[in-house]
Amino acid sequence: MESIQTVVSLGGRLTNKSLVESQVGRVLADAKQLSVSFGPLEVVKQVDLTVRKGEVVSIIGPSGSGKSTFLRCFNYLQPPASGSLTIDGEVIVGSGRKPTNSDLLRLRRKVGMCFQSFNLFPHLTAVENIDLAQVSALGRSKAEARQRSMELLKRVGLEAKADTKPARCSGGQQQRIAIARALALDPEMMLFDEPTSALDPELGHEVLAVMRELAGSGMTMIIVTHEMKFAENVADRIMFMADGKAIEVGEPKQVLRAPVQERTQKFLSMVFDR
Repeated sequence: MESIQTVVSLGGRLTNKSLVESQVGRVLADAKQLSVSFGPLEVVKQVDLTVRKGEVVSIIGPSGSGKSTFLRCFNYLQPPASGSLTIDGEVIVGSGRKPTNSDLLRLRRKVGMCFQSFNLFPHLTAVENIDLAQVSALGRSKAEARQRSMELLKRVGLEAKADTKPARCSGGQQQRIAIARALALDPEMMLFDEPTSALDPELGHEVLAVMRELAGSGMTMIIVTHEMKFAENVADRIMFMADGKAIEVGEPKQVLRAPVQERTQKFLSMVFDR
């Protein structure tokens, strides 16, 4: 039997082979024909996406293409107008069904999210920000929560900032604290909505390094990003969206280096020729 340390190439990254073999075939998230409308304006138009356990999917495309709106459907921060969504075998939306409050609590424990803005509580320290969700959402004791918080701060390289308030942390440090806070609920899947867009390149690099580590550990992730090199190296698949539609989906090298669709070609030529 293969050692647990054996790694294989999955898309553009290396991952644990035993993890891949044990999870083959398990669908964690399945969106079918999802549409979102704001009044008469349809911003997401019948988009499909199936994500398997341990897979990393990057969503790219021009601003206003519906990427972030589509992403938010996966934890129901944005209710779809139509279509179906299943998370870990549980139907969230479909056949006229809408989630109850208890459904949403379970969903958001399974699906963590990090935004462009960090949304940390300014009056709490880094470790207190991470403690809070565990105590209120998971019912952990303060001691249990604190132990887990410190483990996660160490994981994102910020153990020394535990007692520091967000205003005294850089933007990259705040985003890493936000990632640790989301991980504290032990989610099955993480959503990232352009997590480096508000950061300069050096600080953004810190955040991307944490996300690379998460991908390597087998975390299931859907990432809306403009970081093309990161998407190519880390994602298993890339979805290109434009005008609310999924124009092209495939392996990173195919989509980024040999796109089939003219709309994808046009977008990438403008990105890479800058």
